[in-house]
Amino acid sequence: MNNNIKNNNNHNNIKFSYYSLGCKVNLYESEAISNELEDNGFIITDFNSICDCYIINTCSVTLTGDAKSRKIIREAIKRNDDALFVVMGCYAELIVEDIINIFNEYNRINNKNISCIITGTTNRNKLGKAIINYFDNNNSNRDEYKPMILHEDALLKESYEELKVKRFNEKTRGFVKIQDGCDNYCAYCTIPYARGHNRSRDINECVDEIKRLTISGMKEIVLTGINTGAYGLEKGLTLVDLLKEVVKIEGLGRIRISSIEQTEVSEELIKFMYEHKNHFCLHFHMPLQGGSDNTLKRMKRKYDIKGYLDKVNLIRLYFPDINITSDILTGFSGESNEDFEESLKLIDSINFGEIHVFPYSRRPRTVAWEFKNQVNDIVKKYRVKMLLDLNNKKALEYRQRFEGKVLEVIVERCKNGYCYGHSSNYIEIKFKGDKKSNDLVMVRMTKALYPESIGELI
Repeated sequence: MNNNIKNNNNHNNIKFSYYSLGCKVNLYESEAISNELEDNGFIITDFNSICDCYIINTCSVTLTGDAKSRKIIREAIKRNDDALFVVMGCYAELIVEDIINIFNEYNRINNKNISCIITGTTNRNKLGKAIINYFDNNNSNRDEYKPMILHEDALLKESYEELKVKRFNEKTRGFVKIQDGCDNYCAYCTIPYARGHNRSRDINECVDEIKRLTISGMKEIVLTGINTGAYGLEKGLTLVDLLKEVVKIEGLGRIRISSIEQTEVSEELIKFMYEHKNHFCLHFHMPLQGGSDNTLKRMKRKYDIKGYLDKVNLIRLYFPDINITSDILTGFSGESNEDFEESLKLIDSINFGEIHVFPYSRRPRTVAWEFKNQVNDIVKKYRVKMLLDLNNKKALEYRQRFEGKVLEVIVERCKNGYCYGHSSNYIEIKFKGDKKSNDLVMVRMTKALYPESIGELI
């Protein structure tokens, strides 16, 4: 139980909400802070409503992420500028001055003194207490309140910052963060600067949290991190060492591994998943990013096309029906028409079950910031469209392989007599039924469609 629970009665009229942009790691961290506030009597509500406290977890993986983060902060301020605003995440870590300027600009124009707490990707474990202290001590003296800056350089963090999630509100998957940081330093990516070096969570903490979520009724656990496959490297451990303990958990449902680099998909990992296949989802999300050796080399990725294909073939040797999904970055500096054509042919041949397509964004502090031969925006938009069209074709082809077959589906939501959920191999299926959220059911796919196939309850 949280040590601040004694203040419970003081907070039962305080409404808060959060908006989490970007990755599942951000969602996990937002939920952890939400859990702590709820345990101290705060009331969680919709982000679009009038709240006493708004928490915004920002993203900075692209320029779009930056822009949306600013937009969400400004919208929340306009909704209730008397609230407390808590801003964290990668954008706040990389350019904390931007966040401070948003509040300073609003204060100057509107003659206000907005209350805010700003951090980045460190000190999130202090946010709950800081929010509680604000409402206990500072709320009555708003005119003298000074912004609280908890921001530190993530690259200086040497150990994993422990956050705990006890439950996921209105979620049918339990996301468990096992790792933070990245040491890959791809030429286009700011995440190593935003998140710091690879740091792994203690195995016992991971296992205890999965136990709690399993006992609470979660039938699928998603293991997530900034560089999930790098779990344990700095401790002389591997992801398999963690999984060996996880599969011992009584009542464990299915485990899904979030995005994992092909360089970290070892044969040991594949064999272990095969030996315990009743617990693992038939799904690998393995980023490709560049579809030609020329592009991969400029991106400073740590593999070539042959290495990627070899790993795909190894995975399918053990799991022929597995859904391999991927991320593709197009329009990277110097990506020629020939490079792009190679990418299209490669993606077509791999038969991905789905790809996520991103246009390249130049990011300060990255190696590629100085690269010449930038691809213009018109060409980027054309290439994005070509890749999305190809994705629609390949994703449908993958789903058509399962027409008439029975799939295990977790019900995620129900509306107007229909239930919706994802199969183990991450196919979304809609079917008639009166089941409830989090039910695990068997569904026969009757019509393969993308993004949402049709099925019937068995």
